[in-house]
Amino acid sequence: MFGSGTIVQQLANEGLIDELLIVATPVVIGTGKPLFKDVKEMKLVLLETKHFDSGIVLLHYRIAAKGP
Repeated sequence: MFGSGTIVQQLANEGLIDELLIVATPVVIGTGKPLFKDVKEMKLVLLETKHFDSGIVLLHYRIAAKGP
């Protein structure tokens, strides 16, 4: 799901997300919306990274299994 932070927050808090793809763009703007402002704590496992010549980095995570 691209570009809808509030929907992602709702799905994450309900435990309905299996994986996350996060694109990091190397631009400093000083302000902006927090990516996971109202999301309960999630443990993430990094699966893959991809670096592009532009400096953009793609981070691929899966949500770690919850303990007993």
